[in-house]
Amino acid sequence: LDQQVGKGNYTIFLTADHGVAHVPGFMKANKLPAEPFDDVALMKQLNASLKEKFGADSLVVSMYNYQVHLNHKKIRSAQLDEEAITTKVIDQLRMHEHISHAFSLMEMDEYPLTATIRERIKNGYYPMRSGDIQFILKPGYIDGGYTGTTHGLWNPYDSHIPLVWYGWGIKQGKLNRETYMTDIAPTLAALLRIQMPNGSVGHVIQEVMK
Repeated sequence: LDQQVGKGNYTIFLTADHGVAHVPGFMKANKLPAEPFDDVALMKQLNASLKEKFGADSLVVSMYNYQVHLNHKKIRSAQLDEEAITTKVIDQLRMHEHISHAFSLMEMDEYPLTATIRERIKNGYYPMRSGDIQFILKPGYIDGGYTGTTHGLWNPYDSHIPLVWYGWGIKQGKLNRETYMTDIAPTLAALLRIQMPNGSVGHVIQEVMK
């Protein structure tokens, strides 16, 4: 960049989409509670329990990002009680040894959670794609195997990401207060003295600017 653009003529930033958790294999080797979480097996268990109670197959159509997606088309066509199905799924999730919380996403404001966790779930909610039921794993338990990491967890080991600024308009230093990836766009806009994007929800990180 120094050769092609010129030193002092560019600004770059480096970040990531998620952090890196200690994998369950490492945690167990150090005698800490951890296990990989098998959502495929859990989905089969949920569907088996729902079939036994409601008489219909595949009432859970998918599990993704720690959310349960119900088969609304089948529930409607079979004239089943969706509220009763939701309650049954939540009750079964809460009995799972690796799960600390389970609740309907329609009731996330009423369910008792710390403000940090609630805000992150609400920020990630999108009605057209999100599930019906949210569950939260206990610390140390991740979706995957004994090696490799995951994403989608609220815990600091997954949600704490790097943010490095360098180049034109950037002041030397470091910052320990909480900032967010959504702060990148408004900070760049402020550096360029232009309007921030129309979907921006972040704030300018004043400390990085000269």
